Order: sequence, then C-alpha cells, then structure tokens
Amino acid sequence: MPTLYRLVAPLAAAFATSGAAPAAPAATLGLHLASVHLPQRDFNNFNPGVYVRSDAGWTAGAYYNSLERVSVYGGYTWQRGPLGLTAGAATGYDRAVQPILVPSLIVATIGEVSARIAYIPRVEKRIESHVLHLMLEY
Repeated sequence: MPTLYRLVAPLAAAFATSGAAPAAPAATLGLHLASVHLPQRDFNNFNPGVYVRSDAGWTAGAYYNSLERVSVYGGYTWQRGPLGLTAGAATGYDRAVQPILVPSLIVATIGEVSARIAYIPRVEKRIESHVLHLMLEY
C-alpha cells in the first residue's frame, strides 16, 4: 500500500496545484505503457504509470521504471505541434533525484487519444541502454 500511495499522491498534488479539474479539457492525461531498451539486456520493459500535463506545460507523473522501482517525476513540457520536450527531475534510480531531458513525438491520433513515443537517452552507468517509450494521451 505505501507504494501505491507514493504513486498516486504526487499526481493528486499535481491536479490540485494545476488549477484544472481532472475533467478540464486544458489538461492532458497520459498513461505510460511500455519501453524498448537498446540494447535490451535485462531491463523491465513493462512500465505502467500515469501523468498529467497542464495547459501551461507543467508535467507530473509516476511509473514503474526499468529497474523495477517506482519513479516519480515533475518538470515542464514544451509542445510544438506533434513534438514535445520535457525537462525536469525523476526519482527511483541510483541517485535520489536525477535530471531528465526527454524529447517525444505524437505518432498517431484517433479521436481524442494520441500515441506518443519518447526517446530517453542513457543517463547513468546503471542503465546502459537508450530507451524508446510508448504513452497514450487523452
């Protein structure tokens, strides 16, 4: 139960501080789904999680990471058309908090649901792979 609380509490705080109710059309809600590590090695590729991005670009989320730990992150996302760039900080790796810089691209949209692919570069010696990560946004 503490793990679930660590996953949900930051997202509730993000909703409360974003000024937007969860149903507000200005906020984007997303689901983290899966990753492909290049090279694969023995990393976890099932990375479920959730995130919210306010209409102003503030982003917060949590997911089950490649090391099979819960990661919580926050930052800012610049969005121009289908391209995005998120800069911020994440937990759940070898350092207590580490910086992130993640470019992404919307690859398909059906109705109000978009599929987004993110590229996560190798950021520390522990993760010796680059990562392609799939998300769905509403």
